[in-house]
Amino acid sequence: MNEKELPESLRGDNISEETKSLISSLSCDKDFLGKIYNYQGCWYYPNTLQGVLNFQKGFKPQETDIIIASFPKSGNTWLKALTIALFERLNNTSSSSDALHPLQSDNPHGLAPFLETILTCSLEDPKHVLFMRYEEMKSEPAAQVKRLAEFWGCPFTEEEEDQGCVDKILELCSLRNLSGLEINKTGKASNNMHPSIFFAKEKLVTSRIISLLRWKTKST
Repeated sequence: MNEKELPESLRGDNISEETKSLISSLSCDKDFLGKIYNYQGCWYYPNTLQGVLNFQKGFKPQETDIIIASFPKSGNTWLKALTIALFERLNNTSSSSDALHPLQSDNPHGLAPFLETILTCSLEDPKHVLFMRYEEMKSEPAAQVKRLAEFWGCPFTEEEEDQGCVDKILELCSLRNLSGLEINKTGKASNNMHPSIFFAKEKLVTSRIISLLRWKTKST
């Protein structure tokens, strides 16, 4: 395959000389997409590794940064959508298909960052770290959305609650609405996966969470 036909993360056209030198000293393996390199205990494709190195060198955390972290397949896409909707609610809380809203023109995966963290963060700095449970989000979504808004310093006013703003946020970020967006029905990801693969069925999501909890129990 021509290198230009490969996904951007697999190509070597954006790799600095410094990174190329580093790559030459790393353990190398190969998967079905190409070569991968072991850096600090994780395996990366060339351009992905370049992004990691750029992040390590240039990232300067700010007091206003928001970090969203979760186990894989446990509602992270939903939480990202809620993040954007809460902060942008004054601009648009409509769930209609013709509304000009970030969730109508982009996938939630690209609207907020993802970074793994650990439970002790919430104990060390509870004002800046909030952990939410999928079961609570599912059983009492309105209460959890208000809790989320209060944690981020943008609580709903009494007037907003009276006007049904909480329900509008929930409707905008409902799995039914998100999975039905045109952006998730057309096109393909760089690895030729259809966007619908990112929206698992509810029972499947719950099953994955149970499996993850069992894995966590065994590993600890």
